[in-house]
Amino acid sequence: MASIAGLIGQIQSDTLNAVTVVEGGNRRTEDGVATVAQTRDAFERIGESVQDMSARIEKIADAAQRIAGSAARMHDEIGEVAGVAEQSSASAEEVSASTEQTSASTQGIAATAQELASSAQALERLVSEFTLV
Repeated sequence: MASIAGLIGQIQSDTLNAVTVVEGGNRRTEDGVATVAQTRDAFERIGESVQDMSARIEKIADAAQRIAGSAARMHDEIGEVAGVAEQSSASAEEVSASTEQTSASTQGIAATAQELASSAQALERLVSEFTLV
């Protein structure tokens, strides 16, 4: 009987060990399931973040295209303004040259008028020397 009792004790011990191993496996399985669920949630959040970033990148690309278009228009408009400025500068130079010519002409006329005044005085002196008889 002792050997049957020892055998039963061994079986009970082995069964207890098997139950412990199964319970440990069950806990590891539950931990694995929880880890898989956490991993799935993390991947879902990553996917949402990627979609959000894609949307932001599209908005940035659209804004960059609008900025590039505006820059091109500004470049064209600045070119037009530069052309108008060049024309204005040329017109100002023409007016300045015309003013210089007018000033020179005015000085010439003033000099001629001075000469005529001198000539008139000289003629007046000459005429005053004559007497009417």
